[in-house]
Amino acid sequence: MGLPPQPTDAGRIDRALDRLAEHCEAIGRMTAAMEERRPQVLALLESELGPELTRTLLAGLAARG
Repeated sequence: MGLPPQPTDAGRIDRALDRLAEHCEAIGRMTAAMEERRPQVLALLESELGPELTRTLLAGLAARG
């Protein structure tokens, strides 16, 4: 059914680990940037939509996620 395990080159494993580390670091940077933006986005939504509609919108989005 499945393919038998192939011998793995240590260099390829090292490159794969490097790529994985780079992706994890990128996600960490993206997450930190989003956390910093949340208060600004909330303030903008509340100024444009009002606090009640903003809460309704966010509750609806949270229920779908």
